[in-house]
Amino acid sequence: MNKTMCLLACILLTAMTVAAQNKASIREAVGQINRDSTLKQVSLMNEDWMKEMSDGGGSLTGYYKNKLLVKAVRWIGYSSGVEVVEFYFKNNELIFVYEQSDVFYYDEKKGALRTDSLERNFEGRYYFFRKKMIDNTTLGHNRFEDDTLDPEKVWPKEAATCRRLLARRMPR
Repeated sequence: MNKTMCLLACILLTAMTVAAQNKASIREAVGQINRDSTLKQVSLMNEDWMKEMSDGGGSLTGYYKNKLLVKAVRWIGYSSGVEVVEFYFKNNELIFVYEQSDVFYYDEKKGALRTDSLERNFEGRYYFFRKKMIDNTTLGHNRFEDDTLDPEKVWPKEAATCRRLLARRMPR
C-alpha cells in the first residue's frame, strides 16, 4: 500500500511540476507578444464580424507576426458594460485566454447607470497546452458557472471563430 501511495504522490508531483513549467512558459510567451511593437494589426468593426450587433457595438482586432495570428482581442459593448476577451496563440495553437467584464456603475441617488465609470465584474485567465486547458483562475461571476458550459471546449471554438473572421483581412 505504501509503494502505491508513494508512486501516486510522485506522479501527482511530476504532473504539477510540468503544469507549472508550462504555465510559466505561457506567461512568458504572452508577455513577449504584448511587448512586440512590430505586430501588424487588423481590425473588424461591428457588422464586419458580429452576426447580431450589441447596443454598444464591438470590435475584433488581430495582431500578426510573419502572417501568423498571435493575438486576437474581442471587445463588445453592452448597455450594462463592456466585455473584453484576449486570445493568444503560439504556432497557430491557442495558449491563453484573458477575459474581463466590466459593468457600468449604478448611481443609487440618481437611480441610473453611470456610463462614464466601470467596475470590474469578472476576470478570468485560462491556460492551454497541447489543446488542453491546464489551469484557470477566475474572480467574479461569469457564464462558466453554468455546468453545461466547459471553458476547455468553449474557448478553442471561440478562438477559431475569431481566427477565421480575421483571416479575411489578414495583412499582406
